[in-house]
Amino acid sequence: MDAKMGYIFKVMRWIFCFVACGITFGCTNSGFQNANSRPCILSMNRMIHDCVERVVGNRLATAVLIKGSLDPHAYEMVKGDKDKIAGSAVIFCNGLGLEHTLSLRKHLENNPNSVKLGERLIARGAFVPLEEDGICDPHIWMDLSIWKEAVIEITEVLIEKFPEWSAEFKANSEELVCEMSILDSWAKQCLSTIPENLRYLVSGHNAFSYFTRRYLATPEEVASGAWRSRCISPEGLSPEAQISVRDIMAVVDYINEHDVSVVFPEDTLNQDALKKIVSSLKKSHLVRLAQKPLYSDNVDDNYFSTFKHNVCLITEELGGVALECQR
Repeated sequence: MDAKMGYIFKVMRWIFCFVACGITFGCTNSGFQNANSRPCILSMNRMIHDCVERVVGNRLATAVLIKGSLDPHAYEMVKGDKDKIAGSAVIFCNGLGLEHTLSLRKHLENNPNSVKLGERLIARGAFVPLEEDGICDPHIWMDLSIWKEAVIEITEVLIEKFPEWSAEFKANSEELVCEMSILDSWAKQCLSTIPENLRYLVSGHNAFSYFTRRYLATPEEVASGAWRSRCISPEGLSPEAQISVRDIMAVVDYINEHDVSVVFPEDTLNQDALKKIVSSLKKSHLVRLAQKPLYSDNVDDNYFSTFKHNVCLITEELGGVALECQR
């Protein structure tokens, strides 16, 4: 009898442990529920995720797929990602070709819960996309005047999906958009303190075109398209591309032409190309690497503080004054 009771006790203990584990598995682990069985909103990257979190508050569970310093251009799905995608109520993607690897396309392209923010913004005329060699530039989070439109799009999708919380989502969204407008104005003020003849940005890869058009160019340059001469990089839109000698020489010529004194490495990129450029110019032109890297396809702490970091770094390295931000 004692042996039988011991067996029953052991079985009940295992059942209890199993149930406890099932309860504690949340959206970020299994992708389909959390402790309160709240629907999960999945974002492809932190730039989207940090905005989604602000809009939903504590009403919904949130998760991000591509974390840390992983390159969203080259991300391939890993174990557990399929469950997260399959179990999410809404999946917010950047779109514009950013999530282009085979494994991501397989699970996102025909997914009814997948929302491509870039394409939706273009469809309603929120911005004019930039292109390089016929390929759409996906780095729209670099321009806050565009990215706050993405927040509005996120909010509309969430209200349609969860109308019971529409008032709360709308209030949260309006507060966030207001803060982003203030941050956008602050960025323009800071970067306008850089002398016009020094406003040339050399970065690791071509991720700063939207940033340059919005914050470094004059209104006349934006109107004429001449703003494109304000930035260059040895790599194209995706860091996956191979760098040629021709690419490096184009940057060298650009630095000489515009008397550039500092080039900006990026947090997730190999610095070899920029180091070669700096080294090749040592005898003829004094140029150096910036003291800190820029963040392009990922974030440091969060999207908003990372944007501030980039603005302050570029402003100060190019001879401007980083003003105090009110938000």
